[in-house]
This record gives sequence, C-alpha cells and structure tokens, in this order.
Amino acid sequence: MNFENKKVVITGASPDFGQTLSILFAQMGAELFLSARTLEKVNATAKLVREVVPGAKISTFQVNVSNPAEIEKFAHDVREISDDIDILINNASYWLEGHLTDVDDEDIVETINSTATGSVLMTKHFLPLLKNSKSPDIIFVNSTASLNNNIHSIANEAFSAAKSAQSTFADRLRQRMKGQGVRVISVYPPNFDNPSPLDDVQWNERRSHTQLRYLSARNVFECIKFALSQDRVCSIDKIVLSNNNAAETEVID
Repeated sequence: MNFENKKVVITGASPDFGQTLSILFAQMGAELFLSARTLEKVNATAKLVREVVPGAKISTFQVNVSNPAEIEKFAHDVREISDDIDILINNASYWLEGHLTDVDDEDIVETINSTATGSVLMTKHFLPLLKNSKSPDIIFVNSTASLNNNIHSIANEAFSAAKSAQSTFADRLRQRMKGQGVRVISVYPPNFDNPSPLDDVQWNERRSHTQLRYLSARNVFECIKFALSQDRVCSIDKIVLSNNNAAETEVID
C-alpha cells in the first residue's frame, strides 16, 4: 500500500510499537509527525527512520499526553507546518501491570490520564487538521484488556479501565462523525511481541498455534494497514485480535 505524501501523526513514538509504526509508515512514503514523552526517545526513533529511509520527512515533538497544555501546543506546532493531517494514531499509553493494590496511586492517575484523557484531547485538538484532509482516519491502538470478560494475563485493573474509556470514546466519536468522512478505527491487540521490522527473519516469521508464543507486531500492523486500505465508503470500526493458543494464561520467558 502506498502512503506517499500522507501526513501521519503518531503518539508514543518511542522505541517500542510506536517506533515500529514510524518505520513502516515512512517506508510506505508517509510524512511523519512524531511525539514521545522525551525528545531523546522521539529523536532516537527519527534517527533510526532516517537511516532506513533517507530523505524521510519527519518532525519530532516532546509531548506528555497526560499534560493538556502540551497536547494543545503539539497540535499548534503541527499546524504551523501543515494545514492538514491524514492519519492520527493514538498509540501513547502508560502501561501498568500487576494487582491494583500493589501499584502507586500516582501510577494509576498517570495510566488514566495518558490513555483515556490523553487520547481524547489529542483527537479534539487534531480534529480541525483532520477535517482538512480528503481521507482522514483516526486510529486507536487499544487493548483486549478493555473488553468485557477478557482475561488479560498481566494488565492492571486501572489500565483496563483506561482502555475501556478510550474504547467508549472511540465508539461515541464514530457515531458523531458519521457522514463527515472521518473514519474512527479501534484495534484491540492482546499481549504481543515487537520484533523490529528491520529484521526480515523475525518480522516475517510465521508463528503456529502449537507454539506457546504471542502474536507479533506484524500481525497488529497488518490489521491497521488493512483497515486503512479500504474504500472510503467502508469503515472497519473495530478489529479484535487474540493469541490463538494458551499464551495469554501461561508465563512466557
């Protein structure tokens, strides 16, 4: 799929899945607007992307998505560069695992603010730029931890609650935006591995249900790419993935 000249905002573009997304969209020709909690992290991603895709158009920003003022400034700064944005990927989230009573109150607040409030405010402030696009899409990288009756092996209850709030927001936004051309797509991965897309062997590895392993970032990305590739009349609202084995309930080294 060709994303030549598409303008893509990716939050949480630090060395994890956000970095994976950055590499892959740059390889497909997109112009990137990347944010992370620290400039060190987002610039490390940008440096790697430029090594892989010389000449890639990348702008980097330091944004703590728990901070409303920083989100507003992020949108303002992007607006100074471009009048429109084609794809907003709400990927940033403060991961929290373990039992509710075993984590600090501050971590619970950070999880709720970054995952729920952060993605709401990111969407609010970037919506005017998205509406200027001929093909606007909003992607929420959610989690199966947000789903009812889903047994997620290591996610903290507060993380599940935050992702549930994000999921509900996406559902309401989708209905609100109906007929306006903006697609709202939520992807719900379970636990997954994040091999580098620069390692052809690991990235393209085909995993079997007989292996006690997680699915990989490639599986998640291919779902995102599939949803984005559809005709504009078609919106794939939700994609729920699961590990087709016992991986979610087993300890994996």
